[in-house]
Amino acid sequence: MVNVAGYPLQTQRLAVRIMRTADRATLLAYRNDPQVAALQSWELPHTAEHTTWLDAQDELDDLAPTGWTQLAIEVAGQHIGDIAVHRDETGQQANLGFSLAKAHWGHGYATEAASAVIADLVERLGIVRLSADCDPRNTASQRVLERIGLIHSHDASKSFLWRGEWADTTYYAATVEQWRAWRDRPKAPPEEVHLVALDADRARDWRDVRTHHTQRSFVSPVEESYADAFFVARLNAALPPPAPDADVIIPMIFGVIADGERAGFLMYAAVSSTMPKPYLWRLLVDRRHQGRGVGRETLRLLARRLVDEGHSELKLSYVDEPGGPGPFYRALGARLTGEVDDGELVAILPLTPLLA
Repeated sequence: MVNVAGYPLQTQRLAVRIMRTADRATLLAYRNDPQVAALQSWELPHTAEHTTWLDAQDELDDLAPTGWTQLAIEVAGQHIGDIAVHRDETGQQANLGFSLAKAHWGHGYATEAASAVIADLVERLGIVRLSADCDPRNTASQRVLERIGLIHSHDASKSFLWRGEWADTTYYAATVEQWRAWRDRPKAPPEEVHLVALDADRARDWRDVRTHHTQRSFVSPVEESYADAFFVARLNAALPPPAPDADVIIPMIFGVIADGERAGFLMYAAVSSTMPKPYLWRLLVDRRHQGRGVGRETLRLLARRLVDEGHSELKLSYVDEPGGPGPFYRALGARLTGEVDDGELVAILPLTPLLA
């Protein structure tokens, strides 16, 4: 809930308020933590001389109309982190940054606090565009930016001098219209999900179905899936019969519709002379529809199709890293085979339990 009179903002679990000189000791404590500071831009060691800007904030009762304002995140009366807001010379574009003391990582506080600040910026102060940037290695911060509705725009190599070395930057942004679309996205489980076989006429309609940027290391975008399918189809056509040692891959491509919206993309390899089990090649749920159960329902529909064809198992593989799909597949009953294919763990998913 946003306080229309200004700061502090109060959410269900925390408060966001103007940072004061009284917060200097806490700020310096977590900014000098090597793990907190590792991918941040402030100077180390961070001293009181680096925080003289706090003196000017003792007189503030709201965000500065232009320039930087540092906000404190407070949980149960304890200062645990901060959000920095920079408003440009028009006052209508805002850039955000945030950091938390390590003891408070992993609880969703940054997402909750930043969401409240963005709502205030847009609805009360009329901000028309939001932006943020961070080190490309800072995956945790990128995931926060994605959860609050910002969209990856581009990367820049060697964009600034950081602690004696040229560092890269990844950029996120959203217009007010994009942010409101994210805020108002469907969140409840879908009432209806169905698969649509994609052909040349329908393929273009699914090109805008996209995951978050940080998920692209786990699942390729739709355009790349089309390229892969086209390549193997051409390769299959070029094989001179018989070709007993050649891999024959037959791509089956579907769009996923949830409650009338394009919500996902599915591609699997059908059983062939060299592929004894159907193989889940790609499963992608659009960023706006994640967390609704669309992925599980898509696999249930695929399981029904494959069981009707006489199959009992689905082969799949995944990158076993934080944020990856491993927990999702294992929760559905996938069991690892012990194989590793091109850096991915291979698993077998029984189909019948998905139909229960």
